[in-house]
Amino acid sequence: MEAKILGFKKQLNTMAEIGWEEKKTTKYILRSLLPIEPVGEGFGDAKTGLLYKIGKGKEAILLRSDIDGLKVNNRVAHICGHSSHTSALMGALLKNKDKIASSKKSIYFLFQPSEENYPSGAKAFLTEQAKLVPSIKYAFATHVRPIMPLGEIALVPGPIMARGDYMEIVVTGKMVHVKNTPEGKDALEGAAHIILFVKSLQKKYGVKIRINIGVAQGGLQANTVADYAILKGDIRMKDDGMQKIVKQSLVQEIKRIEKLTDTKIQLTYYDGYPVVKNNKPLTQEITTYLSTKQDWHIKSDPSLFSFGCEDFCFISKAIPSLFALIGTGDKHDIHEANCTISDEGTLQIYDYFNTIIDWWLNKAPTA
Repeated sequence: MEAKILGFKKQLNTMAEIGWEEKKTTKYILRSLLPIEPVGEGFGDAKTGLLYKIGKGKEAILLRSDIDGLKVNNRVAHICGHSSHTSALMGALLKNKDKIASSKKSIYFLFQPSEENYPSGAKAFLTEQAKLVPSIKYAFATHVRPIMPLGEIALVPGPIMARGDYMEIVVTGKMVHVKNTPEGKDALEGAAHIILFVKSLQKKYGVKIRINIGVAQGGLQANTVADYAILKGDIRMKDDGMQKIVKQSLVQEIKRIEKLTDTKIQLTYYDGYPVVKNNKPLTQEITTYLSTKQDWHIKSDPSLFSFGCEDFCFISKAIPSLFALIGTGDKHDIHEANCTISDEGTLQIYDYFNTIIDWWLNKAPTA
């Protein structure tokens, strides 16, 4: 089975596709898991991704992997480890299907599209399979963390991945020739004040947020005062409650800058992905169980929280969940152009899924 999993991974790497374009990937998973038939084939308008159900018991859990890749250097690649997540879950399904089928429990295996792209594949699953969601007692997902040593696994109760929002700010001024600068209304001046304020927010709330303007564009030529500027930025937060504070701070400061620079400023704030929160009792139960079954170094330090975003947040809000980080000991971190996940790291994910399946099948039914 381990050789088969590594073969799956190798093939998935040759056909990496961005979110909502995973046609070849979906067909490959479907073909590789035959004669097992999915209960859900295709999510969203693109109809990509797959959902399998093994077992006929009323109580069920969900195991999820993400199947999309990322654009990098004019190609698409699995530089976020999704081919390892997917191949490991395929192997866990094949290895355990008979054992699950003969039990009094059920397990859903979700091969989810579009974790990296908008709209969210997790949200599409929850919407399109809304009728089955109440029957799912717990949900589980993993993510490789190459910079963690191989053999380490992070099971952190509470927040583990950040809230992520996005903003666009348009500054409108009045263009004049440079010789008439005092009569102009400089959009770039307004933009500069906003950028400096955003930097001040980062300093003020440093341990709680990550906020930055990543795009700043404006002006037409060197000999005029700019009448237009646009800023685009990202906001990451450790707690969903920080969103209100950040929004109010931006709105108040923009009003001040408008008066200071005599410009008009429009803030458009986009709600993004909420915080991923691990269910504390579930995390503790899996930590205890895993410590008796695997020779892994389990870490639960809250400092392992990441300001990265993850669309599993939608599932974790709807279903008590655990999002585990699997150390693979690789050289390059996720999203780096040269990121690859070791075969040993991939098999660690497979072992983890197997352990969750064993825990679930051996767990006493709910009274």
